[in-house]
Amino acid sequence: MIEHPQRFIWFCSTEYVAQHPDSLKKLRDEIGLTTIMPESSVCHTSGFRASGEIARRGPFEDWRAREALWPKAKDGIYPPVAGTVGGFDDTPLLRVIEACREAGIEIWGHLGLWSYGGDVYPEYAMIDIFGKPLDTRYKQWGIGLCPSRRRINEWTRDCLVDVIKRYDIDGFDVDHARYPAPANISGLFACACEACQEEALRLGYDFHSMKEGLLQFHRALNHLTQERLLTALEINLNFWDFLSYIGDNYAVLEWLKFRAVILAERMREFRDAVRRVAGSEKVFGSDVFPPSIALLGGHLYAEWEVATDYLTGGSSFGGVVGWATTVTNLATEW
Repeated sequence: MIEHPQRFIWFCSTEYVAQHPDSLKKLRDEIGLTTIMPESSVCHTSGFRASGEIARRGPFEDWRAREALWPKAKDGIYPPVAGTVGGFDDTPLLRVIEACREAGIEIWGHLGLWSYGGDVYPEYAMIDIFGKPLDTRYKQWGIGLCPSRRRINEWTRDCLVDVIKRYDIDGFDVDHARYPAPANISGLFACACEACQEEALRLGYDFHSMKEGLLQFHRALNHLTQERLLTALEINLNFWDFLSYIGDNYAVLEWLKFRAVILAERMREFRDAVRRVAGSEKVFGSDVFPPSIALLGGHLYAEWEVATDYLTGGSSFGGVVGWATTVTNLATEW
């Protein structure tokens, strides 16, 4: 790992940099670029090619046969699910790595996790407390994958290990390491599948109590009168005060913490696996939601700081994760 007093990181297109390698030296010299996080728009990773063993175990390798759920499959575009894809041409990425080494620029690998893909793979998708899939009216904010499915998580861990062994990169900036953006209101009541219930038990949370509290919260929202809502607006309640105002007994807060701890546990497992094979010099982190909505999206900073080597502001799609205002504005309009 190269030591820098501070980093100037470019979330860039793998294909663009492969075609314009001199851009790295130019940005290094003109603005002090230190690090890149390349992503291919075709496979939603930096452009890694999964090894044969990883591809054989891959839960998403039938994506080409799912055009009805993922129309872009006909154009050869991999859905934004977790892990790496077999049969991908990694030539552009190898060119980018070579250009980085020549320019003295760090390269952090990009790989997605949970917040998308459930619409393409409903068998692995998040389930809400009512036992239903997420509401597709909020699809633009992501239909997430359940973060507690052992098969997916163990395979994703092995994807990371496979990549760090075979590619000359300096670490990872994993993406989609979150639940769907909280503008997907139905996503706030998920995931409540059997695997997540088992995780609650393992982590010491009372799933039944949380579920009952969430159901009560849902009923309270349905019966919220215009008069009470206007009163809440007049006294300028924040979200947490609003929960108390409509009668939440801390079950919602406990639920949000539980969801966040699940993600932090997975991130710690992934980082530790990378360290075991590559050492602590290979960094591991991700972008996170801004503080105002972090917990709603599954980010508990105290846990994340222990589970990762660094945090960055949102880098994907601007207002979805980024420190822009889109999601924050929508969240205030609930």
